[in-house]
Amino acid sequence: MNKKPGLLFTVCVLAMIILATSFNMNFGSNPPVRLPNGVKPDNVLYVCPIASSVWDSLATAFRYFSKYAYVLLSFAVIVLMFSWGWALYQNLLKDKFNADAYKNSWDLTKVIFWMAVVVTIFFMTPNHFRRVDVKGSKSQWVLCENTSTGAKAVKSGFVTFR
Repeated sequence: MNKKPGLLFTVCVLAMIILATSFNMNFGSNPPVRLPNGVKPDNVLYVCPIASSVWDSLATAFRYFSKYAYVLLSFAVIVLMFSWGWALYQNLLKDKFNADAYKNSWDLTKVIFWMAVVVTIFFMTPNHFRRVDVKGSKSQWVLCENTSTGAKAVKSGFVTFR
């Protein structure tokens, strides 16, 4: 039985928001990009310019600290493994299961898990996974749908994933 339904609801809503923004879902519909005659839709990818956002700016600023954050996170995971191992060792020595020995380890596991989630959200924006380079263009682009605002059709050979 779930003792914290608010937390589960929050996680589900956050996941829906992240997925909706990652796939550029919206309630309205724009007309699709028209392709010139003779261009096969199979050879085209649609790209949109990246609109500078606060989220991307923050993620870029946090990337300078990513190495230190990963080192601290790795250290915390190593301490966590030792914590679980120590609790298991104490229970094996007594030859009796004592749930209290795992209380601190479990609390530390929850803290490290949520710390890893927050760090990942700060470093990886939805645009991070959709970003592409278009040959011959200096602008920053992301993959998008043909109905997205500002979408442009580009031959698939000119688009490379970062």
